[in-house]
Amino acid sequence: MKQINKKMLGMTSIVLSMSLLAAGCGGGKTAEQTPAVSNKPGEAVKPIEITWANNFNAPEADDNYVQKQLEQKFNVKIKNVKFERTTWKDKFGVLLASGQVPDIFPIDANEIDMATWADQGVIASVSPDEIKKNMPGYIKAMESVDAGSWGVGNYKGKNWGIPKVWPGGNSGLIPGYNEAWLKKIGYNEPPKTLAELEDVLTKFANNDPDGNGKKDTYGMSGRGKIPIQMFTSVFSAYGVSPYLFKLGTDGKIVYGGITEETRSALKLLNKWYKGGLIDPEFLTTDNNQLNEKFANQKIGMVDNMGWGSFAKTSGFIAKPGLEKGQNVIAGKPVIGPAGKAYAFSGGARQAPVLLGVQLEKDEAKRTKIEQILDAVATNPDLWLLTVYGQKDINYDMNGDLVVPKTTPEAAVNKAGAGNFYNPLNAVDSSMAKYNTSKELLDLKAKVDTGYEPLRDILGPAVLTTKAKYGANLQTLLDAYVIKAVTGQADTDKAFDDFKAQWLKSGGQEMTDEVNKVYAERNKK
Repeated sequence: MKQINKKMLGMTSIVLSMSLLAAGCGGGKTAEQTPAVSNKPGEAVKPIEITWANNFNAPEADDNYVQKQLEQKFNVKIKNVKFERTTWKDKFGVLLASGQVPDIFPIDANEIDMATWADQGVIASVSPDEIKKNMPGYIKAMESVDAGSWGVGNYKGKNWGIPKVWPGGNSGLIPGYNEAWLKKIGYNEPPKTLAELEDVLTKFANNDPDGNGKKDTYGMSGRGKIPIQMFTSVFSAYGVSPYLFKLGTDGKIVYGGITEETRSALKLLNKWYKGGLIDPEFLTTDNNQLNEKFANQKIGMVDNMGWGSFAKTSGFIAKPGLEKGQNVIAGKPVIGPAGKAYAFSGGARQAPVLLGVQLEKDEAKRTKIEQILDAVATNPDLWLLTVYGQKDINYDMNGDLVVPKTTPEAAVNKAGAGNFYNPLNAVDSSMAKYNTSKELLDLKAKVDTGYEPLRDILGPAVLTTKAKYGANLQTLLDAYVIKAVTGQADTDKAFDDFKAQWLKSGGQEMTDEVNKVYAERNKK
């Protein structure tokens, strides 16, 4: 984050002063120490005051129901600092520049923010051992999703904040097929191997699967508007994503886009493109157009579907298809030269929950915050309180499933619910039973299985070379991939030239840094 100069701060202070004072960040103090605990017999222990900032689901009013319940249970007094989801960063920067550092930072802060604020001295380094001691339930849930998430908070030899994951990120992209088309070409189930997939796509393109007597169908298209999701089934069959770092055969990390696996996958895709198996409009296709192409029987396969997209109510592929009589069924990632069923995955790792620097010298408050976050993330009663509010007022229960009330007065933000006080609400997978129907849980168990997620070996990281070269390197890769698929560039000399150019344009430096950070994260 850029440091905000005094002129900007002066212009902004009048606008923000009333809202910040109302939010409770007071006095321009950089650090507000926890009030002293009285040792006098019979005198009540003073509550610890916590300045709680977030840009997610801001409560309508202070002193709301959820806030009061947390304050009573944990003997704290919470000061709310509320931001909007889309405009939070600039306003939060003004807050920090004014010397008002909250105890808990907004949830959408990323690893670049973390490094910036660590360098500026506004966030606290926290001992992993302390977090494990004070947050045992949460850490168990987090590490069951991805124990490597600790590494995201590792910067300059210190751990910054409480590690965070999003379990849904571990799920991969799954191929979906037009069920009627498969039956028409003689398949009772989706293809399981890359060779079978080629056969299916060939027949989708050539055997008139829609029965209109015309040769106007293609096997598949691709999400050309977001190249990282193009043709993931094919790349994954070779054990690679061109856009992710992976472990090479020599034990060192290499960028997927310059590997022999990518060369081979592109060679096959070009063969399919020349054979009419791939929709030539893939270059300009987005998810809305994939919806249209599948529903209107122009393509028979979509390979960038999440497991939830196979629910009949899903707005991506399933529901639009059914509205025009097309039923999509889930396949498994096909097995190819890599020998395993891999599925492209964004991964679960996220930037940590960050804490104000003043907490480094305030063990009592730091411990209290860790205990609160552990409880709201993993205790069912407190999870329901912070996410949905008050039972019978904001929601009812149908078995384990929460049924939110729909009247305006029952809105969760009126109660202070909706995750403002629970930035770790999505981590404990056992809570899914409260907000995911049995039908969806059954669908996930059926569809989201039988493959190994294929994700970036490092995940989120503070990389100086990425900031310096990343955008240009991605442009180089995007351009070559498209040219290779369409035949404008070959996969022999042109691939070698692309690889050399990528490495020369900062790719080698970035690869070296990724290897260095990976080694630091994985020290024994």
